[in-house]
Amino acid sequence: MAAESENGSCNAWAARDPSGILSPYKFNRRAMQNSDIATKVIYCRVCYADVGWTRNMLNDSKYPLVPGHEIAGVVTQVGADVKGFKVGDHAGVGTYVNSCRDCENCNSSLENHCPKGVYTFNGIDTHGTVTMEGYSTHIVVHETMTYYDRKKST
Repeated sequence: MAAESENGSCNAWAARDPSGILSPYKFNRRAMQNSDIATKVIYCRVCYADVGWTRNMLNDSKYPLVPGHEIAGVVTQVGADVKGFKVGDHAGVGTYVNSCRDCENCNSSLENHCPKGVYTFNGIDTHGTVTMEGYSTHIVVHETMTYYDRKKST
C-alpha cells in the first residue's frame, strides 16, 4: 500500500463483519488539527485484541474495523502548535489516540488514564469519527498520544 495524502485517501486492511477476514479498504482520514501529528505507518504489531475486535468477541465492534494499536512510523506532517516533533522523526502510537486534555489525569501527563480516552481503533474520536488505525498507510493523532523515538530520529 503506497502512502497517500495525510488528509485524503488512506489505504487499509479492514474487517467488514464478524468473520474477522481482512480485506483492502479505502477511507478518508480526518483533517489535521493544530496539535496533530501525521505519521506514515511503517510497522504495526499484531495483537490478540486485533483478532478479538475484528471477530466482535466483545460485542461492540464497529464495522468496517481497521485494527492495529502498536504502531511505529515516520512523521510526515505536524500541526502548527506541535512542539516536540518534526517531519522525519520516528514515532510510535499505542492504545490511545486522544483524551479530554482537561482532567486531573491529562493535566498530570497521565492521558492513558483519562476517563474520556479514545482507543486507537473501534473508538469514537472527539471529532465524531470511528477510529481506524494501525493496519493502514498513515495515521493522524494528537501529539500527546504520539511517542518519540530519540534513538532513531536525528
